[in-house]
Order: sequence, then C-alpha cells, then structure tokens
Amino acid sequence: MPRKSSKCTTLLLKSGRVPATVDELFERVFWKSITLATEAKIFFLKLIEMEPDGFPVSRWKEWTERRKLSTGSFYNMLHGLEGAGFIEKREGAWHVSRGFLRELEQMVILYTSLTGYEHRLK
Repeated sequence: MPRKSSKCTTLLLKSGRVPATVDELFERVFWKSITLATEAKIFFLKLIEMEPDGFPVSRWKEWTERRKLSTGSFYNMLHGLEGAGFIEKREGAWHVSRGFLRELEQMVILYTSLTGYEHRLK
C-alpha cells in the first residue's frame, strides 16, 4: 500500500521562553535552519500581500530564482509552512491558512480545561 503524504511539522516549544518576535515564531517552525526560517517569513509575508488571489503554484521557479533558493529548500519551506498550518494550497495557488491559529486555540482550550488556569486571550 502506498504511503500517505502527511502534512505535519515539528514546532519547537521552549519551556519558560515564549517567542517575542515574528522571527522567533518562524524559528520555532524552522528550528533546524535559521536561513530557511527567514525565507519562510519572507514568503509568508508575500502570501499575505497576495491574498485573496494567493501565490500561483506555477510561479515557484520565478520565486526560487529571485530569492536564489534551491528547489529542495523551496519545497522544504513549503512543507514546513503547510505542516505547521501557516499555508494551504487551494485552486492552484498557495494561501495563508487559519490552521495554525486553530491548532493553538484548541491547545489553549484543552490546557485550560485540564488545569483550570485562565488564559489571557480575550
């Protein structure tokens, strides 16, 4: 049976240290490569700019050439962003996703119900 593609990534949580900047947030997703974290942030900001149309999948080559990024690094970046729930592919284009936010919200709900602690989100 063929292996099913999984859309997931590891998010680095550091006890007692919360990310204070957007750069640190991306470094938590791309903890193996700060360079890739920076590239992912730049790509993500471009996606925000391009909404609601998104970034056409067919323009990947243009992006890699402009950013001087290898094809492998580009796809590693996409997989990390998609696995974390930052982006999703719809109708032939990459779009910003609410998946990451939904994951965090659900974790807050579960943790507060388990511990009885109040969250500060309002």
